[in-house]
Amino acid sequence: MPDRPFCIFVVDDDALLRLVITDQLQGQNYQIHEFSNGEECLAAMDLAPNLILLDIEMPGLSGIEVCRRIRADGNDDVQVMFVSAHDDLEILLTAFDAGGNDFIPKNAKKDVLLRKVDLAIEAEQQKRQLQSQLSYAQQTAFTAMSSLGETGTVLQFLRTSFQCVTFQHLGSLLIETLQQYGLNGLVKLTDTVNEYDFSPEKICTPLEESILTYVAKLGRIYQAGDRLVFNFSHVTLLVTGLDTDDPDAIGRLRDHLAILAEGASARVEAMISEQQRLQEANARLEGVKELTDLLMEIEANQQANQAQMVNLAEQHKMNMESAFIHLGLTDSQEFLLHGYVDELTTQMDNLFENDNKLALRLNQIVEKQKSLLLSSQVSR
Repeated sequence: MPDRPFCIFVVDDDALLRLVITDQLQGQNYQIHEFSNGEECLAAMDLAPNLILLDIEMPGLSGIEVCRRIRADGNDDVQVMFVSAHDDLEILLTAFDAGGNDFIPKNAKKDVLLRKVDLAIEAEQQKRQLQSQLSYAQQTAFTAMSSLGETGTVLQFLRTSFQCVTFQHLGSLLIETLQQYGLNGLVKLTDTVNEYDFSPEKICTPLEESILTYVAKLGRIYQAGDRLVFNFSHVTLLVTGLDTDDPDAIGRLRDHLAILAEGASARVEAMISEQQRLQEANARLEGVKELTDLLMEIEANQQANQAQMVNLAEQHKMNMESAFIHLGLTDSQEFLLHGYVDELTTQMDNLFENDNKLALRLNQIVEKQKSLLLSSQVSR
């Protein structure tokens, strides 16, 4: 039952019948109002009746017309129970088409009337329960849709953050994501050496930098009024502009923003690792370049030494042949010395051939190192 008494209108041009019905309803904590015609009933609708016991045949407006006007005015919650001595099918169909809820014959016994009223009360209670359940379901659905939208924003941030390769890009993305929630905030990102501060105005003021430094010392999640602070490794997030009149929304945002901060922290960790790997790769490339330069220098020196050795051998052979003329050697002696020179030349040629094989392998290694260095420079 509602807080106020159940309000019943008794509408009938027969005063005696109104008296009988009113007497039967006494003692039930009902609020009863009597009307002798339809016009009076319509004029009193501001009393917000719960049930109208409405005679069909009355001078002036009939009960059917009164019911139509009640429904036309938007009074859908009030129940209309027609009271008539006629119960043929045509009248019943017309009554229900007009918007009636129930029917009771005139001069019905008291227990029948009270049972009908009890049914009307139960119907109203069920309707209110359904309306309450519907309202709750709508609110739940709205909350779920809001949460889905907020979750979608988080997922979009996480997807986009994977593409961030600089701290500037990641910090700007965090600020933009906060604005999608209708919030403002400040962001601090740190690597192993540097700090990067961000605000909606792109560049933080000295005061904002001081605030970020202070809140970075607070707990993992800290709330004060319309402000929330999140501290994860490498990330400090200060959020402002929360609606303190909506604690449920703040609870959802706290969860979503914590995921944002943790996701940003994971991305910073990945960026730091990528920078370290890049530095190590650059160091290895520098080592390869130094080795390649050394191999090229060795190859050049070897080629120069080989050419010099060939020239020295030829010059030595020519000097010996020239000396044979002045030494007055016999043919056998000259032949013997020529044999020594030819054998030495042959041995040097064999050494040069082995050196050429080594030089060819060295040249192949040098060319391969050049190609690796070139491809590394292009990829960077």
